[in-house]
Amino acid sequence: MVEFVDFATQWLGIDRFRGDLHIDLKQTLEEESFGLCWGDRGEVEMHIATRQWGAPVSKEDKLKTLAHELTHAHQYFTGHLVAGEDESFRSEWLGEAIDYDPQTEDQTPWEQQAQICEERIYQAWLNR
Repeated sequence: MVEFVDFATQWLGIDRFRGDLHIDLKQTLEEESFGLCWGDRGEVEMHIATRQWGAPVSKEDKLKTLAHELTHAHQYFTGHLVAGEDESFRSEWLGEAIDYDPQTEDQTPWEQQAQICEERIYQAWLNR
């Protein structure tokens, strides 16, 4: 997994940014998520689940989750994504405030970008 993180951070260009990136493997995450990511231009925190719904998360799913969450890390480090304050469902994307429903967050531009990048990074990893 360390090799994959190095590969993905180079693919995304994160390795060129100043800032701290913290990645923690957790047995389970809230709402049985595969991964969570939050941060700002100076520091990003990521949690990756090793189990979901009582079963181990596959290696493929962990790597895709890392790619997805690292895409969010890139978004935070560049300032393209600025999280809302105090658990609000409002974030800023490319300077524009966007209100969203957590049930349909996968339709937000930052999630759509992360979904595309997770597959591209994973395929590039397989084809290296």
